[in-house]
Amino acid sequence: MTARRKVKPELGQTSFIIERETKALAVPAIRAALAEWREAGYPDVSQTTRTLLNFWFHSDHKLADNRPFSYYCAQQEAVESLIYVYEVARTRRLYDLYMRFIPAEKRVGLPMPAWDDFARYCVKMATGSGKTKVMALAIAWQYFNAVRENDADYAKTFLVIAPNIIVFERLRGDFAGGNIFQHDPIIPKEFQSDWDMQFYMRGDAERASSDGAMYLTNIQQLYERESRKKDDEPAIMTAMLGAKPAANLSEEVDFRERIIERADSPLMVLNDEAHHTHDPKSVWNETIRALHEGHAAGLAGQLDFTATPRHKNGSLFSWVISDYPLEEAIRDGIVKRPWKGSTDTGEFPSNEASRRYEAYLVSGVERWREYREQLAPMGKRPLLFIMMNDTKEADDVGAYLQRKYPDDFAGDKTLIIHTKRNGDIVLRDLDAARKAAKEVDEGTSPINAIVSVLMLREGWDVQNVTVIVGLRSYSSKAKILPEQTIGRGLRLMFRGLPTSYEERVDVIGNPAFLNFVEALEEAEGIQFESFDLDKDKLQITIIQPLEDKADYDIELPRLSPIIESAGRLQEKIEAIDVENLRLDEPLPILPGTGNSRTFRYQGRDFLTSEQELERVYSIREPQNSQEIVAYYADRIAKAARMPSQFATLAPKVRDFLKYHAFGREVDLDSGEILHSISQRAHFEATMNTFLAELREKLNVAQAPKLVGEGRKLSNASPFPWSHEAPSCQKTVFNKVACDNSYEVSFASFLDQAHDVARFGKLPIQFGFSIPYSDSRGNLRHYYPDFVVVDENAVSYLVETKGREDIEVANKDRSATIWAEQATALTGQEWRYVKVLQKDFQDLAPATFADCAHLSGVQLSLPD
Repeated sequence: MTARRKVKPELGQTSFIIERETKALAVPAIRAALAEWREAGYPDVSQTTRTLLNFWFHSDHKLADNRPFSYYCAQQEAVESLIYVYEVARTRRLYDLYMRFIPAEKRVGLPMPAWDDFARYCVKMATGSGKTKVMALAIAWQYFNAVRENDADYAKTFLVIAPNIIVFERLRGDFAGGNIFQHDPIIPKEFQSDWDMQFYMRGDAERASSDGAMYLTNIQQLYERESRKKDDEPAIMTAMLGAKPAANLSEEVDFRERIIERADSPLMVLNDEAHHTHDPKSVWNETIRALHEGHAAGLAGQLDFTATPRHKNGSLFSWVISDYPLEEAIRDGIVKRPWKGSTDTGEFPSNEASRRYEAYLVSGVERWREYREQLAPMGKRPLLFIMMNDTKEADDVGAYLQRKYPDDFAGDKTLIIHTKRNGDIVLRDLDAARKAAKEVDEGTSPINAIVSVLMLREGWDVQNVTVIVGLRSYSSKAKILPEQTIGRGLRLMFRGLPTSYEERVDVIGNPAFLNFVEALEEAEGIQFESFDLDKDKLQITIIQPLEDKADYDIELPRLSPIIESAGRLQEKIEAIDVENLRLDEPLPILPGTGNSRTFRYQGRDFLTSEQELERVYSIREPQNSQEIVAYYADRIAKAARMPSQFATLAPKVRDFLKYHAFGREVDLDSGEILHSISQRAHFEATMNTFLAELREKLNVAQAPKLVGEGRKLSNASPFPWSHEAPSCQKTVFNKVACDNSYEVSFASFLDQAHDVARFGKLPIQFGFSIPYSDSRGNLRHYYPDFVVVDENAVSYLVETKGREDIEVANKDRSATIWAEQATALTGQEWRYVKVLQKDFQDLAPATFADCAHLSGVQLSLPD
């Protein structure tokens, strides 16, 4: 038995771990290559690809409601892996992928594909970790390379295939009308004029011509599924994944002809929940190959997306290029954290399921009620999900809930889903199930509980599930995969909310059911937390403004941005006039031949420090200026977070060094100049000069204006919190949402200081931020910690810093300018204060005015 390790909760994946454990054969080598490629600034890709990568993963983003947004590292790694294997490594056949990235010893016995006519990759991502966003980014990458680079290897036509109607409905919410491309930061501003896509959902008629098109359907539209008389797939796979697709093609219908007619570029196929695509003889794969053969330009590739890409023997698909398992998703806070509920009460000896399992059912209902009560202030409706052995038991338990708890579960408040033996929903329940899957997370559905069988197929992992009750007979022979037992409730309810709240899903069940949960713990190397249903009551900390504390409300003015991006990078860099770049003093010309330089090595005893030996070595100097200029330009481009502009910067750097850096024109290839520009001090001076100029060129200061009415803290929506949250009197909020112990101390200080009239911690989801230009010239967003109003009605933005970093001065500058502009525009005095933790602790100020001594900011003083 493998050792279990308890996972420490974190709020988000913040870094890449190269040597994470994986059973995917090609992933370790791909991860290692990615690390070097990413660090080098994405070399060997098109200008279009590099621009997209830097925009998606190396820029700050805000959504329409002002909430900050960033892609998960798991999503970034999936997209980067796809781009690397296709565009950099150019492994566009499975054979090439295996030979390049799977070690020779692991290729022994690995069957070579019978069909290998186009690129094929699988992205393995845990349920709820954002596969759809990766699909959208992949579409944008292919499309823009086809259009902007005029590259015939890239697709402008895309077919997204869902395995069933439920998954289709979920995908339609993202792709209909290009919704995800409008709301997520996918298309850079400078690319928007090239975006000409139409989005067709199953049944849509063809519209006006467009450069690109995306078609979304379920697999049943492309072939006609026939019931199979014999299932050669293990029951455990059928139970989890549903019946395998039928074995014969149907006539070509609807989308197929329309896709084939778009022959000006290749087709890209994206399979969601692609569990059955391992079988090359399945109609799913036969249909895709038929599209490749019938399409004039063929397929650019086939992308399979699934959380469980397994062969019959349980091994992972050999074409998996990115692996993000459930264990990591839980650790990173990307999905809910499962908790196991235990009780001393056992089963009652009865043939009726509702009587036999009544103790577990009651426990599940009571736990659901706790969630309902505590989530009500945030407008969230929790969902109880009950899984039984068969439809007879599901009917019995559904009737029990409606009879025993009529206020909560009577009538349409309980949905009973009947399925066939293979997990497919029976036809008479399909419309109700589709409607519920769409509406249950939108707050428009009356459903409080869903009762189904254990083998309900994919698509029912909705967001609002907070309690899962699984009840399985000891004598049951039905096989299910461990992921299925808790997969119904893993998706985050508060997805996209920037908060410390650690979401959880409570899993309750009899011992026979919990065996599956323990099997999942063992397989993933993770141990779920446990709680006692009889003792441990649910407690969710909710931060919200209170009406009876309206006297402590604070209004922040809305200002238009004080700084904005200047536009296209290449144009701005090309516009740099190196004659205007000046150093405080010309760089010194150091004597040197350019042939070699020496250095002295001394060996000393580690304990006594006595010198034991001394050697003099020589190394060769660079022989031409080209490699040094290239190094300068590369490092400056990376420091400015725009590595794609290396080629544009290089001639500017060369001209600066040749004509201006030394106070006169020099021969860059002479020995003494080669020696001089090889020195670190010369490089640092040159880089700082260019970064200062780039900051001015890339971001332009604006004269702000008032934009509408100000925003009051009392308008903030309630939100959950998992860190410390002390109760304070002088704030409109019931509690102060603190990120660390210093903020707790500072909030207490503000509450007790006699010269503070009111204050508030500024939650990120409130959306207040100040744009600033960072040290590399990037436009970023700064979120101050506190807002304070003193006894003289002077308002302050307050930053509490535990440590200084390279960007603090830039944030300080922008916050100070914002305060000055807010004062001028509103007539209400605003100031900016920064209070470092060490200074605060050393001085222990008694009044807020004392903070002036810490920040160097002149505060208002009492008359």
